[in-house]
Amino acid sequence: MEELNVGEIVSDGVVADSAGAVLQKKKRSVNRAKLQDNIWGWIFVILIVLGTTFFVYFSFIVTVILSFSNYDGGNIFEYLGEIKPFRDDALYWYKRMFVDETHSEYFWNTLGNSFFYLLGIPVGMVLSVALAVCMTRDIKGTNAFRVIYYVPTVASAVSLSLIWKRLFNNSGAINEIFGTQIQWLTSTNGVLKKITVLIMTVWKGLGGSIILFVAGLNGVNASYHEAADIDGANSWQIFWRITMPQLYPTIFYVVVTSVIGGMQIFIEPNLIFGNYPATGNMATSGTRDNIPFVGYIFGVFNNGEWAHASALGIILAIIIFLLTLIQFALDARRDKA
Repeated sequence: MEELNVGEIVSDGVVADSAGAVLQKKKRSVNRAKLQDNIWGWIFVILIVLGTTFFVYFSFIVTVILSFSNYDGGNIFEYLGEIKPFRDDALYWYKRMFVDETHSEYFWNTLGNSFFYLLGIPVGMVLSVALAVCMTRDIKGTNAFRVIYYVPTVASAVSLSLIWKRLFNNSGAINEIFGTQIQWLTSTNGVLKKITVLIMTVWKGLGGSIILFVAGLNGVNASYHEAADIDGANSWQIFWRITMPQLYPTIFYVVVTSVIGGMQIFIEPNLIFGNYPATGNMATSGTRDNIPFVGYIFGVFNNGEWAHASALGIILAIIIFLLTLIQFALDARRDKA
């Protein structure tokens, strides 16, 4: 019979030594300290995990189901328990927002308004980088300026919107300071009204972006700057060819998060221009020229068209997903270049 080598496996959990004697494999002891750490870790995150599961994943699945249904209120669990919760034409709400002339107009107008508010992203990026560069210099009072610029980021959106409304009304501080009579909030020019919100969102978002860019600038390898300076590069060349490429991960993160947040804007224009109509029609031009897409969804929801609002929410999710996917694709293409 062929002899067994040292450590040769005879069966599960059993090995044999050189003399053929069968030895029982030693069981692995449980690391009690690691097990205790895992238990405490789950204790601290369990509420977040459950909340995310119910309010994000479960809610998203239910929203998808309702977007194909006739649901208009009532006990949602009883409705989902019906044999046929879907419409005969499951794509009715999706066709309605694109085919029906009236609803299609509301859809594209409000979606266009949301895209208009995204114009503040490049403006905010340029200002954030410029201010971050200034704050990384050895200037007295830099830390105080960092705190001042960050305050709007942590302040309540409601309080900032109300302050902005007072600043830009017909007799507000802005017109008093510049000696103008511009009707920022009551003008029939929808672009002017949206610019008012655009200025606020740029100002409000500066603090968070500045902090990120300051951290990014502090992480730039100083030896590259020294080498470029020795080679005779000027300050602009050093910044554009050495600093900016190393800031790209920060820029990419800020752009992605800003696009996601910008497409969901609602509170600021709603409070500045007054509550949007509680109906899904929103027929007056005075509301359509500044209302964002999320505001339209809330109007449809308040009108009792829950299934219609669910379909609009799914469309918004798809748009945000596609915009984010495009940015990741461009990022991957840049890495390969």
